[in-house]
Amino acid sequence: SQSSEICLKTKQTQSCLLKVGPLLVILFCLISSSQVLDAQIVKADVGFHTEQLPREEQEYLASLDKELMEAINSHIWVERGNNNIELPLRIELFFEKYSRSATYRRYGAGIMVGSRSGVQLRDNRWDFRYSSDFRTRIGETENTLSTLVEFYIWICIGFERDRFAPLGGQPYYEKAKLIAENAQFELDYIRGWDRRRDFIRDLSLDKYRNIRLAAHHAAAGQYYSNKQKTESARTHLSRAVELMINDKPASMELHRDDHIIRFINTTEFVAALNQTGSDDLIEQLEKWDDDHPERYK
Repeated sequence: SQSSEICLKTKQTQSCLLKVGPLLVILFCLISSSQVLDAQIVKADVGFHTEQLPREEQEYLASLDKELMEAINSHIWVERGNNNIELPLRIELFFEKYSRSATYRRYGAGIMVGSRSGVQLRDNRWDFRYSSDFRTRIGETENTLSTLVEFYIWICIGFERDRFAPLGGQPYYEKAKLIAENAQFELDYIRGWDRRRDFIRDLSLDKYRNIRLAAHHAAAGQYYSNKQKTESARTHLSRAVELMINDKPASMELHRDDHIIRFINTTEFVAALNQTGSDDLIEQLEKWDDDHPERYK
């Protein structure tokens, strides 16, 4: 498949993930095996934007980006085993306001989380507390800084795991949903969590079931197509098309609040269809998405 570039934009800055090659070989190295994929290593690149804060606050936060990055990258997200799969992420925090108390400081910020495979999550409604006396760790439910970061990382992991196996991301979406449910008890830091609960509930339930299944078969078909295993590729590509046409064309991308999740990369999918000589499937898609038939050329 072709290289892709994800761009994340705000009023303050524009940050682009580096162009990367295809991940399909990595993602589906065990697709024909019954063995469960048992390791997910997150490799996050974390950036802070503190320009809107006073210099004293910028200095107070000077080492937090590296501390957060270390906490993310050293955390065992999925049990380690022989099949370690890396998930590169770009995470950016945009600090907008602050206040102080005797024991900690409170910040208002926005966050953006992007993966190379089609997830761009942006959230501008976030409050959290922080003190340099406490070390940032993943998995601490009372940590209002790390819980939101963890919430979005679980969504990214769930998205990737859906491509390994049909609805394989469900356990990880459930982890994100649990974080969102527990966040309602932090009343002083509840801003934005109502939308986050609704978002993850919809993503993890039947509303996106068809397109999540289609995404798995599309990615599997692309993998086998690249391996020149035409029969296996056709089986998965055909199933992907069958699932897609039972939904609406708009379902291929989720646009909600400021989030974008691209379940199926049309360019890569069509390339696999062409490579396997699947003109019949392309014709079905052109009729299904008759407002945008050019997508399937």
